[in-house]
Amino acid sequence: MKDCLPLKLPLCVSIEPTNLCNFKCVMCFHGNNEYADGAKPLKNMEWDIFQKTLDDLKNWTDGAGEKIKLLKLYSLGEPMVNPRLCDMVKAVKERDVAEQIEITTNGSLMTRETAKKLVEYGLDIIRISIYGIEEERNKYITKSSYTPSDIWENVRFLHEYREKTEGEKPKIYVKMFDAGKSVNEEFLKKYEDIADVVGIDEIFNMDVGENDVFENYYGDEAAQEHRNSLESNIFQEKRACRYPFTHLTVRNDGTVITCCADWLKELRFGDIKEHSIQEIWESKSLYDLRQKMLSTKGQCFKACRACEIPYRDLTEDSVDELDFNRFGYVNEY
Repeated sequence: MKDCLPLKLPLCVSIEPTNLCNFKCVMCFHGNNEYADGAKPLKNMEWDIFQKTLDDLKNWTDGAGEKIKLLKLYSLGEPMVNPRLCDMVKAVKERDVAEQIEITTNGSLMTRETAKKLVEYGLDIIRISIYGIEEERNKYITKSSYTPSDIWENVRFLHEYREKTEGEKPKIYVKMFDAGKSVNEEFLKKYEDIADVVGIDEIFNMDVGENDVFENYYGDEAAQEHRNSLESNIFQEKRACRYPFTHLTVRNDGTVITCCADWLKELRFGDIKEHSIQEIWESKSLYDLRQKMLSTKGQCFKACRACEIPYRDLTEDSVDELDFNRFGYVNEY
């Protein structure tokens, strides 16, 4: 990774259709009281901000002669809360700024009309996060009235409609956090015929305010075991994160940050309403942030200190030995 930097274009751009969510998961930002205050404004992205972002990307990619590798239409919220999500997918496809378009969703709001449009408009990838296959467990985690059966039926219809149209998109990825061998096996069996990839994921740690991710999800004993493991192993070696060098996230209000872990916008380095997305990528503000990330291994940022993402990256993705002398900036802000 470090030998490919600096990049002319980010590998991935996330556009946040909304920072609202219909779930209040116990291990998520949305499940704590700080989020409502710190993440304001809580609302859907205005179409003018989305259109400005897309126009900027079109001008940038046309000028560079290449596309963004991946454009994600989600960040901190449930994208299907925004009634214009499908219009966003269609607009990105029509402007041809990215090789692939992806959304991540909890699947609860995916109506049949929405599913049909996602297939017809050419969404490339949909990732569906499942939080339980037992009704009581799912209700405890999500604090919602949607049942595992509701979500399974939504995924089933999406798969059925895709097959009916003889299409290959979107690729359907379904995952659930590790819930123990027997539950995991039941989940895998339940979804294996209606998804292209079904997997078990592991919760990773990040700053979610007053919440303790592992304690809320797994209980006190498992949480302490995980913390001990982190303290004795992972965090002994501080590592810089590659996201400031490879990713951009445009939040629902036009604020530009590096990744979704920064829910309080501590690492804010631009605003799409004031500058183009290319100007932000080439700005002194982002240059300074990258420099701090390398020199402190992210320890000067609250959002980064508890995050495990850099420690889970593959060795070849490490930016720790990056020669920062190769970097510069174009815009003085």
